[in-house]
Amino acid sequence: MSAYPQFRAATPRVTRVEMANLYVGDDTTAVQLDAIPCETWIQNLRALVSQCPELSGARLEIEGLWVHFTGLGKGVRPVAPYLLELIAAAGEMAYAPPLVPSSSFDNPGAFVSR
Repeated sequence: MSAYPQFRAATPRVTRVEMANLYVGDDTTAVQLDAIPCETWIQNLRALVSQCPELSGARLEIEGLWVHFTGLGKGVRPVAPYLLELIAAAGEMAYAPPLVPSSSFDNPGAFVSR
């Protein structure tokens, strides 16, 4: 543990990726981040993982600086570049503006010029 305070970040960067076969039978991929992710980033990553058919069997656990993908290990296709893209996309989504402002539905005449 560091003597410096840990700040939460909306765009944590990956510092290390490790893949291992566990003795209990599951494969796991662990990703270490340079900062503790904020709640928005965690929700974005969970949503992205749930929408990916390639990660349908993987379980996602986030503990501090570590993101664990249990059930996802070395396979026929390299998964590390794909995971890095998902992590970057979760950070980009944290800063993305909403697609449709909620106020546009509250006042339908707001966009009509007179």
